[in-house]
Amino acid sequence: MSVGLLVLVVGLALALAYVNGFHDASNAVSTAIATRSLRESTALAMAALLNLLGALLALLILALTTTWALRLLGLTEMAAATAGDPDLLAFALIAIALSTLAWEVGTWWYGMPSSTWHAFYGGVAGAYLALGKGGSVDRIAALVLIPTLLGPVLSVALSYLAMRALMAIGRTERLRTGHIRFAQTVSAGAVATGHGMNDVRLPMAVAMVAAASAGLEPASTMFLGVPIAVAVAAGTLMGGHRIIRTIGRRMTDLSAAQGLAAESSAVLVIAGLAAGIHAPISTSHTLASGVVGAGLARGPRHIKWNVVRSVVLTWLLTPFGTGLMSLAMVIVVISLR
Repeated sequence: MSVGLLVLVVGLALALAYVNGFHDASNAVSTAIATRSLRESTALAMAALLNLLGALLALLILALTTTWALRLLGLTEMAAATAGDPDLLAFALIAIALSTLAWEVGTWWYGMPSSTWHAFYGGVAGAYLALGKGGSVDRIAALVLIPTLLGPVLSVALSYLAMRALMAIGRTERLRTGHIRFAQTVSAGAVATGHGMNDVRLPMAVAMVAAASAGLEPASTMFLGVPIAVAVAAGTLMGGHRIIRTIGRRMTDLSAAQGLAAESSAVLVIAGLAAGIHAPISTSHTLASGVVGAGLARGPRHIKWNVVRSVVLTWLLTPFGTGLMSLAMVIVVISLR
């Protein structure tokens, strides 16, 4: 991979980190903002700080190797297929990153929470098809389908149970609004920290794959960890206000207890599935599903089903949308070379 292409891919990795923070990380505090447990400026500052902390913790505890990065991104077969033409791998990475960024900006514009991971994996699948490696799409499909099915279902169920428990305790008057608001602040902080730990891996892995393709040692990319973590935090601080409104206000009329139930379920699902199936879990999917589960605990009429349908449709379209964009870009590059 040439130096110019390496610089471009690393720049796109930083852009992915920033847009991911802008698009996803503010979701962690959307419920706290909607229920007025925290002021918006305070909530976003807290989310940005905890995202930075979570990202730095992940970079410290992860064994950052090229093999790890390729496996995480589903690019092991692609790296092998382009071993004799590293510039082709660079073009594929550029196409995947651009398709992911385009989808993230588009879904933000329409206020739809979607998964950066699933957008990226869709782009990877499209690149594989363009390179004539359709058989490699099976593993990518598993990385998307399993978390998409398990994450929301578990989050809805846990949030529903948590909300029912909070409603039962509330009737005894032992749990006051102040207690719930404090607990919601803590749970929002936990979601933000977990998001930082989970999502900093994607841009870091992209940078590491590019560096390895350029013939550099993995250690040479370690200095990029801090700028990438800062980019996630900076994006969070800007706040994806359109998506915050969707999760916090448009899906249901959220109460502090519902926010606590949704955030608590999201934390448990993200931590449990990440450890159990070793696949990235979408913060957007789990938190939005938790909001639905908490609303269902109060009754189906409390859910705005037209908004929920739009969100679920966005989730289903995400890998196909980015896959088609990536497929088209890689085909164009191949035809021009």
